[in-house]
Amino acid sequence: MLELSGISRRFGATHALEDVSLALSEGEVLGLVGPNGAGKSTLIKIIAGADRPDAGEIRIDGTPVQFHSAHDAYAAGIRVIHQDAPLVPGFDTVENCYLGRAYPRRFGRIDRKAMRRAIAEVAADIAPELDLDLPVMFLPPAERQFVRLLRAVADKGRLLILDEPTAALPAEDAERFYDVLRRTRERGTSIILVSHRLDEIADFCGRAVVIRDGRIVARFVESEVKPESMIAAMGGSASERSTRATDTSAPKIIEIDGVTAGDLTRPAALDVHAGEVIALYGLAGSGRSSLLNAIWGAIPWVGKMRLAGADYAPRSPRQAIARGVSCVPADRHRSGLFVSEDLVFNKTLPLLSGYRRLRGLPVPDVKAEQAEFVVAAERVSLSYGDPKQLARTLSGGNQQKLIFARWANRHSKVMLLDEPTEGVDVMAKATIKDIIRAIAADGNAVLVSTSDRDEALELGDRIAVFRQGGIVRVFTRAEASAEALSAAAQSREAA
Repeated sequence: MLELSGISRRFGATHALEDVSLALSEGEVLGLVGPNGAGKSTLIKIIAGADRPDAGEIRIDGTPVQFHSAHDAYAAGIRVIHQDAPLVPGFDTVENCYLGRAYPRRFGRIDRKAMRRAIAEVAADIAPELDLDLPVMFLPPAERQFVRLLRAVADKGRLLILDEPTAALPAEDAERFYDVLRRTRERGTSIILVSHRLDEIADFCGRAVVIRDGRIVARFVESEVKPESMIAAMGGSASERSTRATDTSAPKIIEIDGVTAGDLTRPAALDVHAGEVIALYGLAGSGRSSLLNAIWGAIPWVGKMRLAGADYAPRSPRQAIARGVSCVPADRHRSGLFVSEDLVFNKTLPLLSGYRRLRGLPVPDVKAEQAEFVVAAERVSLSYGDPKQLARTLSGGNQQKLIFARWANRHSKVMLLDEPTEGVDVMAKATIKDIIRAIAADGNAVLVSTSDRDEALELGDRIAVFRQGGIVRVFTRAEASAEALSAAAQSREAA
């Protein structure tokens, strides 16, 4: 169905892609794997018509084509489904599926019955359980992904390129999504799956290619598609569940008593000790992120908190920072970084008062800022070219490390991390987990909010499971298992 031959793309002196060739048959699923900055995004843009190669050829059904725009690729049946592809919240599934398409008409008016019949026919094959009449704002995250998938298939998509489709989904919802995707494949739709969740690539894809430094460095077929093989091809090593020892007699750093905030609707009680990592695991909207935001002072809350033995009642992040609390937010682009500013600016912004030439005067000490940045960047293994380069030029993993660098040479008491490894490649993920362990080893109390069950098991000395607005159980490392966490998060009895 799709053939790429000798695709190359340069940006100045940088080879984004070099001599990339691959083929995809009808109804086949190909995994596209590689570290951040490897060239995956550039390749997707070229296939989708959003960018043009400097050399090479694209064939559709054996015929050479040149995509001058995304419209040309769209006309050829190529659809890209991004993780957060926009939906209109107040529209139902049928209305969202017709966005950008010609509406069927009857007597000059939009024929809504015909619209629904057309979408229902496709939905019956791939997502029969989906409520077509409910506004998508009321659908859970997994079913909103079903809507994006249904929209592409119903619009005569022959090739779907899925970019991190399950990055924000917990394991249970990801399984549901892949059930729908299997039914889509059975209709003859070809799929290119881009994901940092290598176990999903291994489970779902018949073949996989690994891109590194703009080149395809490995190709795997059927039984060869294994996480450890792909990690090795990317130049990394497989991670294992943490077995580090923790001091259970260490003092309490943060104490939570009867706190409610946002979608944390049931009073939460939790203590975190010095040097301890507490994983907060649950579905989106279960209350885990709201607890972090309450501790950070970012949202209104009620209840009681104590920090290092003293009352703690933050009403803004500024107050939290002053008490020694640091935070890495879930959405690094919207609430973590100023991507149009340079790296030094992003590192020093929350702590500008510490980089003034004269106390009380808003005159920055530029040399001190840059020196602190260099030290912090080294501590978090940040890869960059120039401290003055813009944050948007970094890969996703290095953007996340930049936020960690913000707090790296500051003595904190509490570190709050919301989905700290979401959307980063396997090697950056391993580095970030090492950083988290090092933060705890320095005596910080660390709270990690995550929808990734394996990440909770790997990082957590204890794991607090959230469901429907509250903490339902706290597991020790010895008690925790994948089955037990899923059971608690999904309101089933643990085995």
